Amino acid sequence: MNILLTGGAGFIGTYTKELLKKEGHNVVIFDNFITGSRENIQSDDCLVEGDVREINQISNQYLKNIDTIIHLAAQTSVPDSVKDPVYDMHINIEGTLNILRFAKSNNVKRIIFASTAAVYGDNESLPIKEDEKLAPTSPYGISKMASEYYIGTFCEQNNIDHIILRYANVYGPKQSEKGEGGVVKIFIENILAGLPLTIYGDGSQTRDFIYVEDIARAHLHALNAKSGIYNISSNTELSVNELYNTITKLMQMDIRPQYKDEREGDIYRSSLDNSQFKELTKWKPVFSIEEGLALTLKVME
Repeated sequence: MNILLTGGAGFIGTYTKELLKKEGHNVVIFDNFITGSRENIQSDDCLVEGDVREINQISNQYLKNIDTIIHLAAQTSVPDSVKDPVYDMHINIEGTLNILRFAKSNNVKRIIFASTAAVYGDNESLPIKEDEKLAPTSPYGISKMASEYYIGTFCEQNNIDHIILRYANVYGPKQSEKGEGGVVKIFIENILAGLPLTIYGDGSQTRDFIYVEDIARAHLHALNAKSGIYNISSNTELSVNELYNTITKLMQMDIRPQYKDEREGDIYRSSLDNSQFKELTKWKPVFSIEEGLALTLKVME
């Protein structure tokens, strides 16, 4: 299968690329390297450098005969989206619309879109199922929600299969501190550097952390899944305090964090029900939080 991977030089994109190539797929990486890293590009990779907002103006042989698009390119920081919602809109909504235009004009058969738990906002019905009300509390969550609606409507009108994957908090080696699982990287790097650790809020806020290789495997399963919206998660609710304690225990360090006011746009509790995608595709997360953190530490230390 010929797959266009937007954001393919980024954190999740790199693991996805490696798995897809291992499974025999032809992968074209599309990235502008604003957040992606050139260090993630290998000599045998097919690379098209560019911005998703301008993809329809780019002429490149690698962009021909694409069967499937896995659209990962995005602005992923909640705090940054609050500071500059216009930029967030341009990358996440305008960028997605241009990917849809590219898909139509190039007869792409399937789009797999990286969405987020942030579209649910604060929801007490945990773990959250896909049919829960969407109530994002940040421009980032709003832009991802809007992109979902655009994708659903556009793909149905143009007979394009579409898989929307709502990620929980993804973490692992190579991650950025700005992503939704960036707290893991920040904690580890600060401990290694002997810097103070900051927890926003009282630390009882929860997240559903999922290891990046489990996300990459979900993309592989999505290549043949039925069109729809699916949660991709560990189905586990973990507080920031518990995360901090697990990391410091693994690192055999005893450091007390500093607590500051919670950040605007952050949700309080989050855990996603992943049963629908598991039942449909037989995918399941295989890395526990302890296993994933140990693998992350092994690379970062």
